[in-house]
Amino acid sequence: MIIYYRVHDYSPVKEYDTPATVEYGVQILEQALRERQIPVYLDWVDHCPFSAETLCICVRTRPQKGVSAESFAIRRENNRICLDGGGDAGTMYGLFELAEAVRYHGVEQIPEGNWSPFLEKRGVKFNLPFQTYAEGDPFIKNRETVKKFAFWRDYIDFLARNRYNCLSLWSENPFEMMLELSKYPEASGVPAEDRRRNRELFTKILAHARARGIQTYMITWNVRISPGIAKGLGLPWELGARDWDPRSIGLRQHAEVIKDYFREAIKTMIYTFPDLTGLGTSNSEEMVGTAEEREQWVVDTYLAALKEVGYPIPFIHRTNMSNGPVAQEMFLSQCKDADTYISWKYSNAHMYSHPKPQFEKLMHAWDGQDMNDVQVLYTVRNDDFHNLRGCDPVFLAEYFKGMKKPWVKGFYWGADCYIWAGEFQHAPNSHLQWEHAYQKHWMQFVMLGRLGYDPELPETVWTDMFTWRYGENGQSVYNGLTAGVRILCGVNRLFWINYDFQWHPESLLSTTGFKTVADFMEGEPMPGVGVIGLQEYVTAKLAGKTPQGETPEDIFSLMEKQIAVLEDSICSVESDPEAHAGELECILFDLMAWKALGRYYLCKFRAASDLLFYRQTAEEEYKRQAVALLEEGLSHWKELAEMGNRHYLPYTMPRVRKTFGWGLYTGEAARDIYLAKEMQFVK
Repeated sequence: MIIYYRVHDYSPVKEYDTPATVEYGVQILEQALRERQIPVYLDWVDHCPFSAETLCICVRTRPQKGVSAESFAIRRENNRICLDGGGDAGTMYGLFELAEAVRYHGVEQIPEGNWSPFLEKRGVKFNLPFQTYAEGDPFIKNRETVKKFAFWRDYIDFLARNRYNCLSLWSENPFEMMLELSKYPEASGVPAEDRRRNRELFTKILAHARARGIQTYMITWNVRISPGIAKGLGLPWELGARDWDPRSIGLRQHAEVIKDYFREAIKTMIYTFPDLTGLGTSNSEEMVGTAEEREQWVVDTYLAALKEVGYPIPFIHRTNMSNGPVAQEMFLSQCKDADTYISWKYSNAHMYSHPKPQFEKLMHAWDGQDMNDVQVLYTVRNDDFHNLRGCDPVFLAEYFKGMKKPWVKGFYWGADCYIWAGEFQHAPNSHLQWEHAYQKHWMQFVMLGRLGYDPELPETVWTDMFTWRYGENGQSVYNGLTAGVRILCGVNRLFWINYDFQWHPESLLSTTGFKTVADFMEGEPMPGVGVIGLQEYVTAKLAGKTPQGETPEDIFSLMEKQIAVLEDSICSVESDPEAHAGELECILFDLMAWKALGRYYLCKFRAASDLLFYRQTAEEEYKRQAVALLEEGLSHWKELAEMGNRHYLPYTMPRVRKTFGWGLYTGEAARDIYLAKEMQFVK
């Protein structure tokens, strides 16, 4: 098969003129064809042939006014398969689409159609494990991984193939680790040689991202400095210590020399890395004063530096714990001719919950703001599960459709307490066949990227993908991993706590410890989405009323249904002798863990409901039922612990500040039984 390709219609080009994005797309298509034993010949031409004796693929980039550069069209004309991209990125995406069709079905079933991005920006949030917001194993054990360009090269390629076009890199102070400031040469605790190596690394990372059509943003949590920076600025080193004392924060925030340090660092970052797309920061964490006073620091540092640079720099401004109108008026409106965005946490820390979160309305996010002047990027956080695999494309499709508003330009997703980099959680095991965590969690990454580009993708896209990877087990694996995530979504809707340090549903942990049945009794549902909490439901039932909305019983039924799906999936996969080795064995253990976790939650929620009935009626039967349910739940927790112990290692969680390993909390699960037995009726 001949692949004819050229850069722009009516513009003769040579091989060396072809953009790296298009070259990469051709490489992926060529690989798929060769996997099908189809000989491939590449030809750079001024124009594609109007007819061909044998099947060929004609690839063109044809920019058109009003058409996204990320769009593409595929059509068949006799023996020609024609791909027209709206821009270099669109051509690359079209080549990926062709490669996927060839890989799963062969060249005879390549689909025709037109594709364009549903959301303009589709990104990931990657917390660099240096100068982190909180410490823990996900960061400590990934510091060597992220120093390797090979990791970033493969990761960025993977993101591009799955339609991501934004990589946001987060650090409290990325400047110290890579820059030389001529005005403040001593203001760093990082050795000069390490900074030089880091500059070389990030120069390559940012260039490679650009070559894959991915924009890059370096985002900070604002005023954090290290003891080394403080000393280099002639300040006491204690001013750079990790300290939440508002007096120390105020001193950092209002010190003129620190403001000047940041101005110099911001300018130097821009000059040092020409392939860096933009910057970002927040006016919330570790700052004091009113929203206007906090924003003034951002104006005095970031805005002042950007104005000195003298040309437009795209900027992402977080609004957590602050005021969007203030950020727009004082900062973003002053960034003339630059793409600027306000970042808003769409589901707080728990994306796996409800597809239509209402926190903008509940928190009055845009009150007093002219949304015609604003571009919003949603921060999407999965601080829900990190050990187990899974995703739900039906949920995500609705989730992304709910984002579609005139002022919303897209999203970036990630976690505050985790990064999908090196595989540090898995015990040494023969079924460990991947090097990096994003490769294990490919399902989640692929679905978030692809559905952000096109939420109307048919389910056959996923079943084909799973069948190609796992053969006859593909459908069962897909069904089971989807079911596990649907259970967790139900859990979050019925027991809602906003942020990651307060609640990690995969482990039941928070900074205050393991969530008990008493916590579940007092818990509140996800607000604003029509879920009836346990307390409201019990009170209504005792009053003979039927509450309107999604009730606990509805969620229990959902969980039972998904547990049944998991049981079928496990039975199907387990019956295949080949599933007891390699990646499929690891997946099988995950399916068993999802089932055990789902059953544990079902028992615990029902026990909490019975104890609420007991608390209001004093009927001992409710208490006996609750104890029996918690005893059953303990057996499921032990199954969960066994699955975890088979192949996962405990790890320290940065934000929760606990060690996660299900087996470490069997005693806590047993304690619920004691709490239920000792509970007394009080009038």
